[in-house]
Amino acid sequence: MNALHLPKLSKIGLTLLVAAIIGAAATWMVRINRISPAQWQSDAIALVLPDTLSDANRLYAAAWLDGAAEEGIRLETITASEFSRRGLQGERPFAGVILPDTIHRQINTAFVNQISQFVENGGALMLVGDAGILDENGYYAEPASRFSKLAGTDYAMYQTLHEKMSFHPTISGSAEIMEALYLPPGRWIDTAGQAVLSGYGEDTLRYPVLRTAGSYAGTVRMQAAGKTVIAGEHAVGKGQVLFVNLPLGYLKLRTDGILMHGFLHYFAHRIMGQPQLSAAPEGIGGLVLNWHCDAKICIPAMDQLIKAGVFTRGPFSIHVTAGPDQREFGDGLGVDLNNNKAFRELLQTLLEQGNEIGSHGGWIHDWFGKHVSDSNEQQMTPYLEQNADAVRRLTGHEQTEYSAPNGNQPVWVTDWLEAQNVQAYYFTGNIGQGPTHTYRDGRRDQRIWSFPVQTYGHISTIEEAYTEHIPESEISSWLTSLVRFTENTGQIRLIYFHPPGAVLYPDAINQLMLAADKAEKKGVFRWRTMTDLANFMTRREQTVWNISSDNNAVVIDAANTASLNQLTWLFSASLYAEPRVTSGNAKIERRGDSWAVIAGDVQQLRISTPLMKKAQH
Repeated sequence: MNALHLPKLSKIGLTLLVAAIIGAAATWMVRINRISPAQWQSDAIALVLPDTLSDANRLYAAAWLDGAAEEGIRLETITASEFSRRGLQGERPFAGVILPDTIHRQINTAFVNQISQFVENGGALMLVGDAGILDENGYYAEPASRFSKLAGTDYAMYQTLHEKMSFHPTISGSAEIMEALYLPPGRWIDTAGQAVLSGYGEDTLRYPVLRTAGSYAGTVRMQAAGKTVIAGEHAVGKGQVLFVNLPLGYLKLRTDGILMHGFLHYFAHRIMGQPQLSAAPEGIGGLVLNWHCDAKICIPAMDQLIKAGVFTRGPFSIHVTAGPDQREFGDGLGVDLNNNKAFRELLQTLLEQGNEIGSHGGWIHDWFGKHVSDSNEQQMTPYLEQNADAVRRLTGHEQTEYSAPNGNQPVWVTDWLEAQNVQAYYFTGNIGQGPTHTYRDGRRDQRIWSFPVQTYGHISTIEEAYTEHIPESEISSWLTSLVRFTENTGQIRLIYFHPPGAVLYPDAINQLMLAADKAEKKGVFRWRTMTDLANFMTRREQTVWNISSDNNAVVIDAANTASLNQLTWLFSASLYAEPRVTSGNAKIERRGDSWAVIAGDVQQLRISTPLMKKAQH
């Protein structure tokens, strides 16, 4: 739970707030011990950890908690022995359980049996990767994982497959399941009617998975070569199991976190039906369009885009490499921001229209992007400082957002940005994901938000598409599909262009703008800047909220000492009747298949949402 910032609450208000939260927690604890079967929509989800955790494994646990918080999910940690103690009499300690990969490979048979009983009695389980494939003595079970019945298929078949037990296939599913997992178009590509996971630099990605037997007891959601099940769900007794045959935690710590985030969302909201705290202001999805202006040739291209009406939309995030050179010292190909009066006036006009101006690296774009490394912080920092100074002189305030030339951002650059109170940076890891605190090289970004770039298969810029002779109509379809994705999911994503590249495909840019115009007119899309969104995400992160139940209604209590303004909770309309605001101020809207409760400028809020009869467990 995030710490409260206290100064803006009176002593009486704070006392009431704490009492309310403690009271709700006490009620929840009583309910844990007496109610069965599981109340999926309100009861806690537990990440079950081994009793002993190394520092490295604690980082994995933190990554799961961060992923859940960013997805608007209430997740708690509990050790295996604590879970066992709380279930000795067969009571249900949690509504949902996640067994994580990598850090929980070794599990004793008694605990396997208890998890099985938990599901049979009505619990929900998300079984991830290699969780529990080793017994208490460190051996593989024979002939397959002891969790095979829960998974719905035999897997971890070491006795027969040995070193071939695992492999690295491509992964596919339907376009519908990709959207349900918040995987945007371009992060997957259509191949022979299947949506295949892809990534920057490669049209298809390969992931480490465990081979499964040929049959599956439930509904397959993702699969690999040889019909290996990558993800599937099925009923076991009164409960439900989501089997995810991927190392989600391992991947997140290596800047591929979108799959963990997607499956957390799917488990909590699609399977368990829990409310979601939206990651977007007012729950309205949209795009961040990040323009990179790194050379003199961008200026006439920007003029052309302005004349075409592109910059009447927005606001956009516009990042500038400010020096007089581009490729190397003395070439004179840079924008020379400090001395280029006409360009300064152009940017000043865009700034006054609500756009944000940030830094695109260190003064000389190509040279900086090529030479910056983990080992030359002292040499390269002055170029970051020069660029930041030029941007500050233009905008009148310190820089708030940043993008790395060539995507080359050593960890020390991120640390430098945080020390300068920069709030956001564009990132070429975690491709396809929304804003996140990045885990990288055994560390987590502390305050700064990274904005992963969106790609179309292996490419990310229009110049690359042009060089590879990808038809403009194809790029147009991808860009407009991103608008539809954000409209349908309420998610935020970032795309980026260089102005000289954008003018190569003018119709694609125009179609993007028209699609955004149409969606914005319907109230289901917004252009965002990195800075505004980072400010919102930080305030959202500092919000304390919980879920409880009361007379067949789900109750949400939320508090933020600054403001809850624009924070939005979403409820499935197939499970919940129209929500009621019983304390505080919020507006309620029906949006497609969901109810949206949008908080006003208040510090505390209580929402009570009755369950439909068919959703009552």
